[in-house]
Amino acid sequence: MTSTTPLTRDDWNALREESRRVFALNEVDEGDIYYHMPSFHHYSSLFAWDSGFHAVAMCHIEPSKAARELETLFRQVREDGHLPHEVLLPHRASHPGLRHLQTWLVRWEFDRRGASYMIDPPSYHYAAELVYRRTGDLAWLRRLWPNMCRCLDFLLEERDVLGNGLVTIFHPWESGTDMSPQFFSALRLDGPRWANLVKSDVYPTLLFAFNRLRDWDARRLAAADRFVCQELTVNCLTIRACRSMSYLAGELGDRHRAERYAARSQAMMDALDELCWDEAAGCYYPRFGSRRPCLARRKTADSLMPLFGGSCAPERARRLIEEHLLNPREFFTEYPVPFNPPEELVGEGSWVERRLWAGHCVWVNICWMLSIALGEHGYEEEAREITRRVVRMVLREGFCEYYDSRDGSGQRIPDFCWPALALDMVSRFWPEIAGEGG
Repeated sequence: MTSTTPLTRDDWNALREESRRVFALNEVDEGDIYYHMPSFHHYSSLFAWDSGFHAVAMCHIEPSKAARELETLFRQVREDGHLPHEVLLPHRASHPGLRHLQTWLVRWEFDRRGASYMIDPPSYHYAAELVYRRTGDLAWLRRLWPNMCRCLDFLLEERDVLGNGLVTIFHPWESGTDMSPQFFSALRLDGPRWANLVKSDVYPTLLFAFNRLRDWDARRLAAADRFVCQELTVNCLTIRACRSMSYLAGELGDRHRAERYAARSQAMMDALDELCWDEAAGCYYPRFGSRRPCLARRKTADSLMPLFGGSCAPERARRLIEEHLLNPREFFTEYPVPFNPPEELVGEGSWVERRLWAGHCVWVNICWMLSIALGEHGYEEEAREITRRVVRMVLREGFCEYYDSRDGSGQRIPDFCWPALALDMVSRFWPEIAGEGG
């Protein structure tokens, strides 16, 4: 059982020092290139939504470095506004040969410059808002602003291929949640264990090739209808991005964009309400398909993400929180917040534990987003408790890629940067212990 004792200033100091250590291990600083690898052991390049999370955490250690990371990231925006999921910038890897092999196996994902054709959930606009609120640096914001607008407009326009206002993805990895059970029906992972293991390995690679043969053209991919998904994490982070950009536009005196992004934020939430809400279940589900779109009714933490978007209607927010997020049989567990409620994994078999996001897993970025959502909807004490449990787990197990939701044990890749998001959680919900000087 986890300890029930309150967090202390010593916990904050320990969390901050471990964050410093892990960020230093993963830091890349070469001329005008500055960023953090998620983990030099395995993810040794620049990843877009990771850099957004890194910037949020770095605000509590060295805000100037948070600003530099986002500046490097937004320089990767292409002429058409596409911000790649991954860019093979200079880095150092603990196993360079293995990393080279991994990149070669998914070579259809990258263009000749080493930039991924995929998108990432846009964590980075909200991160930019937090960095700006911390630094107040208008000159920095003005430098980033054109590319910030271009990459958000790319999502809002180029990826709204179904014409309903929502962002569409064409590969599971564009969701950030890789092999989430919400994709099982679309990937037809309903066979015996060996078949599911093989298919879940082979399908993503074949889909890269399929998409590359169509030049990753959004309209051609939508027409082909191989994997077409309007997924909640991507869309809710885009809603949050629109809200952040509306605020930042106001800071820059750009009234037109402030109004435009605020309107798009609400229009996207209206579309989610119309197309993705399930009244009987009391939650949202992702929508699959272009010819005969349908919902994938598989409950995950993704089903709760409209809470983080910030525009969820009060009654629906109440149901998401009280029926699901704070339900100890689903998400408010001893080691919160499990991406997959325990009851959803009954009967799946052990194969799911070998696929990222598919089994009993806690991801700190999800805990961070949903704790913010709780606080913004008036559930401060519950957000505080989730923060306490997450910090205890991270300090006990170290900075790992994710944690087992059954016992809190650290899993897979060590020296992973995302657990540093707990700094932002503590700063918000345990401010009495969060001394940030020095």
